[in-house]
Amino acid sequence: MANPIVVLVCCFFLILLIPVILFVVTYIYRLSCSLCGIPKPTVLTAAGVMLVTWVSIAVAESIMGKIVEYSCEKAGLPRWEAGIIIVFLFFPVDLVISSTIEAGLMGLRVGKGIEVWFVQRLIYLSILAACAFIGVIIYLIQTN
Repeated sequence: MANPIVVLVCCFFLILLIPVILFVVTYIYRLSCSLCGIPKPTVLTAAGVMLVTWVSIAVAESIMGKIVEYSCEKAGLPRWEAGIIIVFLFFPVDLVISSTIEAGLMGLRVGKGIEVWFVQRLIYLSILAACAFIGVIIYLIQTN
């Protein structure tokens, strides 16, 4: 059993990370808008767009996940195959929902919403690759 003080500190730390994560996601959205040639939205508008997008994607992905799991169960497929199907369906569903919401709330064409979505995902991927690179370098330094 974990120490209750450690659990409390971890929960407190995670709660403190919520505004930081919202700031980073909002900043990346504003950056991707400016990189796509769209006027940079205000911080409040960008945070609202990101919040609405996250909620919509979460609802759609959970419904899609249950439908895929149920279909795979009825077809007699193993549960891990349902996970693979969900992973492959995640990006197209995310693309359609995110770009449509962004276009609708920002008053853009859906094509520009798709462009913003791609730029956002490229920024996320570059951050993830940089973190992985740093992690590998730290691991290699520690093993030698």
